[in-house]
Amino acid sequence: MAQNIPVKLVGLRSFLNDTEFATADITLPSLTQMTDTLSGAGILGELDLPSPGHYSSLELGVAWKTINTGVFSIAGAEEASMEFRGAFQEYEVNKGLVTKAIKIVIRGHSKGIDLGTLAQNAATDTSNTVEITYIKIFIEGSSVFELDKFNYIFRINGKDALYDVRKALGYN
Repeated sequence: MAQNIPVKLVGLRSFLNDTEFATADITLPSLTQMTDTLSGAGILGELDLPSPGHYSSLELGVAWKTINTGVFSIAGAEEASMEFRGAFQEYEVNKGLVTKAIKIVIRGHSKGIDLGTLAQNAATDTSNTVEITYIKIFIEGSSVFELDKFNYIFRINGKDALYDVRKALGYN
């Protein structure tokens, strides 16, 4: 049986500290797990094994059409809380196009602002870069990914991959 075929994002709402804001584009982070190389007796060559929950720097990009107050709301020294709600279309066999909800919750700190270019009759292409410390992704209301770098939380599809680590460290 054919699976649903993802088509496109058809709607997006963005919130900063619970207040809606408009942006041109959101660039989500690349999720790159940190690894250690294992080699030695019993292994042919080398093997890079991931350290569960340990990810390289996670950067979020917020692209604006022009310089506006939202640019500077994200740029403060305090942690910013952002939420993105999207409507994806998928093609389901025997049903046609259906809409699915995605929600992404992010907390992080400003890494900088690119003010862009001032040119008459053109967008400035101003952007913020945010270092993410927390991210949680929901699809159709179900949590599919959660990473909290300060609290040793790493869950994929509801499975708590760091429960034993937190227990060993006295978190539970």
